[in-house]
Amino acid sequence: MGAQYDDIAEQYRHSTGAALRTYVESFSLLGCVGDVRGKSVLDLACGEGFFTRRLIEAGAARAVGVDISPAMIALAEQQERDNPIGLDYVCADVQDLTGLGQFDVVVAAYLLHYAQSEAELLRMCERIAAHLPPDGFFVTLNENPDQDAGQYAGYTQYGFNKTVEMPRGEGSEITYSMVSGREMFKFHAYYYRRETYERVMRAAGFRQLRWRSLELDPLGIEQFGAEYWREYLDNPPVIVLEAWV
Repeated sequence: MGAQYDDIAEQYRHSTGAALRTYVESFSLLGCVGDVRGKSVLDLACGEGFFTRRLIEAGAARAVGVDISPAMIALAEQQERDNPIGLDYVCADVQDLTGLGQFDVVVAAYLLHYAQSEAELLRMCERIAAHLPPDGFFVTLNENPDQDAGQYAGYTQYGFNKTVEMPRGEGSEITYSMVSGREMFKFHAYYYRRETYERVMRAAGFRQLRWRSLELDPLGIEQFGAEYWREYLDNPPVIVLEAWV
């Protein structure tokens, strides 16, 4: 996973300014995270620190970002040098993550669906659980396991296209092509059923799980109108997953 983001780090950073990231992804994820004032937060698959910075700006007492890509971490650290707000970043594979201690909340804007096998998925979940205290909270944006395999089209107006390896089954490769008038870059994720995620996460130590639909910031409706968002929200490619240890 690290290599694919090393190659597209700068392009991916620019994509985080898209309306979809602001009015749906950020609004949904940060809304589920809730009040972080005085809390410690671990941001996994942090990329260039988009959410890490927002968490500390929202009042987190400590925020640490982790990403497997050296290029992404370099971008995050450069932002911290240019505008220091007290963030720490670690370049590591979540499957091997140790030594950071426990955090009140662990956040991941896209992580679990990068596991290329169920064994990798289990190792990720075990490492996440190990960084949470009893009753600690994990929330992530993730591939929507309930999306019909024949309904992956219709997202070009939002800046991307999505295709899946057929016939779709456990571990099938999903390709995202980020577009802006022309194809800019691609990255890959992997499909798992809802039941697989739930079984693996319980095996890793999570006792309670909840799936939640994406939400749209009312400011997004003011900016673009309700109709603009309809196709995305009627066929959401991603979903929110919450879990407690």
